[in-house]
Amino acid sequence: MPGGFAIVLAQSASLPLQWLDVLILVGSVVGVTAFGMWIGRKERDTRDYFLAGKMVAWWAVAGSIFGTNISSHHMVGMMGAGLKEGFAQANFEFGAIFGLLMLCYFFLPFYRRMGLYTLSEYLGRRFDDRSRLVYSLTNMAFLLIQMVGTMILGGLTVATLTADSPYAVSYEMAVCLLAAVAAAYTLYGGLKADIFNDVVQSVLLLVSSGLLAVLAIWHPKVGGLSGLLEKQPEKFHVFFEASHPQLPWSGVMSGLMVLHLYYWGTNQFIVQRTLGARSDWDARMGTITAGFFKLLIPFLCIVPGMAAGYILAIDPATESDTAFAGLTRTLLPSGYGLVGVVMAGLVAGILSTIDSMMNSTATLFTFDIYKKYVRPQASERRLIWVGRAAMMAMVATAIGLSLVFGRAKGGIFNQMADYNAYLVPGVIVAYVAGIRQPLVTGTAAFVCILAGPVLSIVIEQAAWYGWDHELQAFHRAALATLGCYGVLLIVSLLTRHERDEAREQYTWTRFKSQQPEAAVPRAWWQRDKLWAALLVACTLWMCWFFR
Repeated sequence: MPGGFAIVLAQSASLPLQWLDVLILVGSVVGVTAFGMWIGRKERDTRDYFLAGKMVAWWAVAGSIFGTNISSHHMVGMMGAGLKEGFAQANFEFGAIFGLLMLCYFFLPFYRRMGLYTLSEYLGRRFDDRSRLVYSLTNMAFLLIQMVGTMILGGLTVATLTADSPYAVSYEMAVCLLAAVAAAYTLYGGLKADIFNDVVQSVLLLVSSGLLAVLAIWHPKVGGLSGLLEKQPEKFHVFFEASHPQLPWSGVMSGLMVLHLYYWGTNQFIVQRTLGARSDWDARMGTITAGFFKLLIPFLCIVPGMAAGYILAIDPATESDTAFAGLTRTLLPSGYGLVGVVMAGLVAGILSTIDSMMNSTATLFTFDIYKKYVRPQASERRLIWVGRAAMMAMVATAIGLSLVFGRAKGGIFNQMADYNAYLVPGVIVAYVAGIRQPLVTGTAAFVCILAGPVLSIVIEQAAWYGWDHELQAFHRAALATLGCYGVLLIVSLLTRHERDEAREQYTWTRFKSQQPEAAVPRAWWQRDKLWAALLVACTLWMCWFFR
């Protein structure tokens, strides 16, 4: 971008929010809400409400996965992490490709052929109801952490962007408004409303983040991508040394991959999008397409965060999460609607994540707790209303926690990953070992899932008191995963009398023999494995280039 244009923009920036910006923001929010209610107006039963009638095309699956994943913790949190840590933060995106492809070709065949509503149903059929219940509780806790982080970053950013204007919104009000809008159409329309709104919100997100990224990277003080490479060569590496406190290469290649495997392969609020696809091919192609969009995130969020260090006077250690708001106020002129466009993209990303978490929480609670233990014979209509009540309870809890912990100082994106790393190891071991190894018993899976948080804390405390070492979260997750697998094998051998051939049919070698969905002949350029190979090649090239 020519430097003169950036200077002109900068001269009219930092002005209070104007009426046109507010009009664009409010118009986009009202439009998204109305569109979601219109899309979900004909929900007849639980299949419609929780799985969108299994009629979702590949492009909608892609838009929904991308929109569900990308939110304030990316646009705000990852930009702050880019300022603080550098390009190595891109490992969250590059590693996601591994998780997405594992979903496509390892987990998804099981889930779709079994006709699941919740991923915990797999654990229930492969093992027993103990594992199913504890997974549901664990995943709801995971979703709550994600939702709280999203609301905190979103509320802080909205409050900062509207400050010093006639339209100022407090942090507390911003959190409540964001939750209320997402709840409005999700309660009414279910998964179908979420998915198609996610597609619209993804477009808004890409446009707004792209606009801000271009202005930041090509700012006169930065000089484009080449200028940033010259200024910060030490931060333009995918892998940091093993002793790095946030992103050690050893932790990235071990514990972070465990988190990716959980997040993309066994996480209800992501996988639910693929369960609603109209065919296996649509589910796979949508997932792979979302992977290509994920490769854009380092350049839409992380690199602009690195550029922010030369544009803004902020402390990366304590103020990194203000980079997004700072760049928006500094680079975008008020009164032309550009601030409104960026805010609309931010709000769209927040809503697409919150609505997905709400629907997934409702699905887990409705089928794994209420229908299973409270009222097995509940009608379709009652189940939908129970799901809506569960959504409201989840949102109320998230709002409360966001208001209590809403003054965190920088680095929220990595803090969320740290907290989630306590929950993940036992769950992912139970899933993967259960699919691959018939010898795993129900008691072993149950104990393994419970052992995840316990071993994580024990290993962390042992490192601190035994070696006076603060164990990095990804290293802790990797060690806890190995420990959980050891527990799984030992308990399986001790309880081998529990083995059940009927349950062991849900393992890889035995389940593959069951009749799959009939394949539809497609042109060579529509073959999902071709695009998957291209996605892997692009990811490896980027890792090599920024090695």
